[in-house]
Order: sequence, then structure tokens, then C-alpha cells
Amino acid sequence: MSPHLKWSSESLPSLEGRTYVVTGGNTGIGWWTVYHLALHGATVYLISRSSEKGTSAVASITASIKQTKPELVPRIHLLLMDHMSLKSVVAAAKHIRSQCTSLHGIVNSAGIMATPFQLSEDGYEAQWQTNYLAHWLLTYHLLPLMTATASTSPLGTVRVVNVSSMGHAATLKEGIDFEDTSLENHFTFRRYAQSKLANILHAQALHARYNSPIAAEGHPHIWAVSLHPGNIDTQLNKRSWGGSTLVPLLRCMGAYIEPEQGSFNSLWAVAGKEMTKEMSGGYFVPVGERKTPSKQAQDSTLADRLWDWTEREMREKGFLEMR
Repeated sequence: MSPHLKWSSESLPSLEGRTYVVTGGNTGIGWWTVYHLALHGATVYLISRSSEKGTSAVASITASIKQTKPELVPRIHLLLMDHMSLKSVVAAAKHIRSQCTSLHGIVNSAGIMATPFQLSEDGYEAQWQTNYLAHWLLTYHLLPLMTATASTSPLGTVRVVNVSSMGHAATLKEGIDFEDTSLENHFTFRRYAQSKLANILHAQALHARYNSPIAAEGHPHIWAVSLHPGNIDTQLNKRSWGGSTLVPLLRCMGAYIEPEQGSFNSLWAVAGKEMTKEMSGGYFVPVGERKTPSKQAQDSTLADRLWDWTEREMREKGFLEMR
């Protein structure tokens, strides 16, 4: 059954003067995340792969906000970015840095689930790149701007949120196959699980770099968390393997929450006043409930190894240069 949600977007404080980036903002929980951030006064960069869908999303979110708060002029900017093209990711980050003097949060929300095997133009499996690599790279290029923002903001204002999944537990025994991240010979959900585990490990690595006593001494804090948004009936299910069979059954069982409710955990994590410094690095289920993830997801050595692997891969391909 769907969870009982004890938090809603009404708990958000005023976000006037703050700026956020939301990937996958043109649909599902991303749409609602953009909506509520903008409704509370934030400037939001809505990242979408499709110009048509992105433009439509900005228009529909703006119209919905005007119905609720006619006096508010929403500040929502469409930014095109293709997760399957890492040069597109770098270009999007460069655009944000050129346009913004501050950045208070990133919600890495875009994702695909259990899709047929496919390689990106960069040579990585589609789920691995879309769900993990693209978000790691986007965040990496925006960290200097976030660090500068954190240096002049109250503690805990600047945050990174990775939308993972409880499905991360279905990964391989070793967690990440660094010799073959594509996992071509494995079941498609195994590839999805690996990418979602990587989201959790990424958040833990960020936390360690910006909040541990040694790493954070004399440096601004950036809080980082990962989360499961809840079981949500969105386009993600329709595109996944077996979705046409499982979705109607789960819908009848009441296993889903609505996309708007699915955005609450992300909103709480990126801007909620209830977040504390002790929560940074954690994994949460709706809403704001800390849960212990899989054994692999608790492995700090694996988190460091993944960071080093990713940084090396991106550097060798020339994607880490701040142009």
C-alpha cells in the first residue's frame, strides 16, 4: 500500500532569492518539484532533453502557479540537456554558471528504468549514463558555484539531492562492476539497480568531501542526500520492461502515490527547514524518514572507489575542464 505522508509542500519556507536546478523537470515528480520550488519564490532551472516538452512544462507550471498565486511572477528557465550526451551536460552546466551568481540546490531527478540495452554516444550503457554519470558530471561542474554560495549562506542552505530507488538493492553482490559497467549480459533491472546504487554512493562521497571534520575544515558545507521518492505511477513505469503488465496490477492494489506526493521527499531534502546537518549523507524514504540502504550502499570504500573511477573516466574523456 502507499505510504502515509506526514509532510507536504506547504511546510516549505519562503525561497525568495534562492536558485535551484531540477533535472527531468518536464514530467512526473520533476514537474512537481519545479512547481513547488517556484511557487515558494525560487528561481528554477528546469532541465529537459526535449525543447517541445520543456517549453510545454514551463508553460503549464507557470499557468498553474498563476491560478494559485496570481500576484507571483514565476521564475522558471528552460535549459536543454541530453543525459545521453556528456558534452551536452558540460554545456548545460557552463550555461548555468554563466547565468547565475548563486546556486542553492540541485535535484538530480531525471531517470530511466529497466530499459532495453543501449549505449550512449559516449560508450556507456543508457541507464548508467542517464541515471548516474550525467548527474555526477553536472554536479561536478556546478560545485564551484555551490561552494561560493555556501560560503555566504547559513549552514545547510546549499544541498545536492540524488533521486535513487529502493531498487538499488537488486544490484550485483559486489555492488559496481567496474570492469563492465554496461552489464550487457545481465537482466535489464540489474543495470538499473547498479545506477541507483551509484546515486546513493555519489551522495555519500559528496557528503564526505564537504562535511567530514577534516574535509570541511575551513571550507563551506554542502549537504548531500539520496532518497527513494515512493512508488509512483509515471512514464518511467510505462517505458520499463514489463511495465504494461505490472503497472495496472500495482495500480489496482493501491501501491502507488501521486506524482505530486512523489515530489515531497525531494522538496523536503533540497529545501525543507526540517533537514539537519546530521542527516547529510543519509538515504531517505517518504517523507524525511531515514532508512538503512543495502550493504553495498553503506560501503564508504566502494563510494570512494566509484568517485575515483568516475573522475578518472571523465578526465580521460576531457569532460572535467571548466571552460
